[in-house]
Amino acid sequence: MAARLSRIVLPPLVVAAALLVYRLAFVSAGFERIEPARREPWTIAARFDEPRVVTDEQLAAVLDRVKPPVQPLKTNNMVHALRLWGLSADFHDPRIPTGRQMQAYLLDDRVFRQYAGERTPPIFSRDKAGLTVRSFDDALTNRDTSSYHADDLLATLAEVGTPLDTPLHLRDGEATLGELLNDSLRRFHLDRLEYEWAIISYARCVFPQKQFKNLWGDRMNVDQLVEEAVAPALELGPCNGLHRLEALAVLHRADEQAHALRPGTKLKILSHLKRVSDLLAASQTAEGYWTRQWPQGAAAAVPTKDQAGDVYDRILVTGHQLEWLALAPEEVQPPRETIVRAGQWLARTLLELDQKDLEAAYGPYTHAARALALWRNRDPYQAWLQGRTTSVSLVPASPPH
Repeated sequence: MAARLSRIVLPPLVVAAALLVYRLAFVSAGFERIEPARREPWTIAARFDEPRVVTDEQLAAVLDRVKPPVQPLKTNNMVHALRLWGLSADFHDPRIPTGRQMQAYLLDDRVFRQYAGERTPPIFSRDKAGLTVRSFDDALTNRDTSSYHADDLLATLAEVGTPLDTPLHLRDGEATLGELLNDSLRRFHLDRLEYEWAIISYARCVFPQKQFKNLWGDRMNVDQLVEEAVAPALELGPCNGLHRLEALAVLHRADEQAHALRPGTKLKILSHLKRVSDLLAASQTAEGYWTRQWPQGAAAAVPTKDQAGDVYDRILVTGHQLEWLALAPEEVQPPRETIVRAGQWLARTLLELDQKDLEAAYGPYTHAARALALWRNRDPYQAWLQGRTTSVSLVPASPPH
């Protein structure tokens, strides 16, 4: 009996042990530090200033409606507010965090606890593979203070220009933003559900280094990242697949400074963005917005009631589309009238929304506000300040007594 059991049990155990040893050896072989050549992330600047997309007055009024919400506290809101407003923002309201305070919320656990509470689990911690981020998808509790998308915190810190040697003050020690970048990219693999923000982080911080090695010993190169972004169906992925387009636009913008992409890879990016742009020109509704059915082209231009979606869907899709287009080169742009109609629809709709509805969907709506600012090549905080100054100067003086 014992011999029979050993014949049944031991072979699977031997195989399992062998697989474990192989995996451990393979993983240990993958521990290769990523060394970006740059301390400062690439600056990805806006390209255009088109007053017909949104006037100065409209832009200032829209921005006034998307100041960082006071409550409820959500890390996702903090991240979106930081990427919209930047580090210089100060609304002179003790209830509203400044840009530096929003950045510190992510960089310093002591600041995080001031907002989230002493008993709230930290956003960043360490495991055997290095720094890890508390994920919304993995959390059963405290989800509001978790990271909503994989690598979105890293990409946002890079977007606002945070140097890689910036300290991270953790609850269990010290680190740097560069270590977070290194450990995040080492966890990257091609079967991930979300990879858009990893590509954005790579493009802003690592490129023109053309490859890196993950924990499992796989070499990831820039051509694979581009293929990962262009291969899936257009509508697949977070936010209707539109962050993949942003990732490609950011990478192409970085390459305009680094000149490191192979000609074939650059052509693949531009061809994909032009294909999307042509679909947008065909699928735009008469009112100026796009629906989630935009990949269908002309068939989506006159949506049925079910296809049109609610105002949230329309703003999410239209705002994200205008956002990546503002970073994309002229050769992939749709006709400018397409952009103007979309921008004017966004501006009018954001100004008509109930404030509570706007704050309830704050994250997606900041993409729309940011898109409008990008199309005017304006810093959102400076545009908001100028709007306040102008509105004050337009108030008639009190008549003399």
